Amino acid sequence: MIVVRVKTMIDLYKIIQKFHTSLNVPTGIDSEKLLIALATVESSFGQNNVPRYEPAYGPGGKYYAVDHVKRAYQSWGAWAACSYSSFQILFIVARELGFQGTPGALWDDKVALPFVISYLNVRVFGKGAVTIEQVADAYNSGSYKDQIVTAYNNAEVLIV
Repeated sequence: MIVVRVKTMIDLYKIIQKFHTSLNVPTGIDSEKLLIALATVESSFGQNNVPRYEPAYGPGGKYYAVDHVKRAYQSWGAWAACSYSSFQILFIVARELGFQGTPGALWDDKVALPFVISYLNVRVFGKGAVTIEQVADAYNSGSYKDQIVTAYNNAEVLIV
């Protein structure tokens, strides 16, 4: 069991190394460390990489009335209202950024990470988030202007 977890972590780190330079990070933010922190907070660095249902995107949820959200749910069921991969990107968000696959395909970090990077570049950095606190808040809530999320400040990331 431990060998599988270490292999998963090594594979995830290799994927991050491959893609991190595509991030348009503000001055003072290390792109590789940011992706490691996101994966650490969202999935214990890939160890809890399971789909997470987001009720706001399902029937009766805050965003369900939006046409493309409702259509996705009608096509894919509850899977359309889940976030996936070690980075927990929402299927709906990935679709808005151009993803054309099935919800389950996003479970693969190699598939999900380009859309995570696009999300960060367009909807986080592109909307003005410049500090690590703002980035963390915007990543989790869609806006850095609502409240500060401190989990990323408290996540200790050791790169060997």
